[in-house]
Amino acid sequence: MVHAVKCYPKYFAPLSTGDKTFEVRKNDRPYRVGDYLAVNEFVPESEDPYDNMPETPISTDERRADGGRYSGKCLIFKITYILEELEFCKDGMVILGLHCVKGRE
Repeated sequence: MVHAVKCYPKYFAPLSTGDKTFEVRKNDRPYRVGDYLAVNEFVPESEDPYDNMPETPISTDERRADGGRYSGKCLIFKITYILEELEFCKDGMVILGLHCVKGRE
């Protein structure tokens, strides 16, 4: 199964370099070891440098979604480990161990 998720730029950047090999997510999907995580960079309106420009590189309709925009950057990871014990995670949260399979330079 492939799970498509949003990721803010400050968390996406270390994923893209390999410095971050995990994701802390809401446990609101049937995550399983062996599934894939499609991580899509999402820029919230408050951080969007294009909001103050008269013209943007992408039309407003194409780039806007849920209070921000998708940058078009995506990384694909295989879920290698799942930690969901309450001793280590907040209730309703999960930590996913990841191995990048597509997207890093």
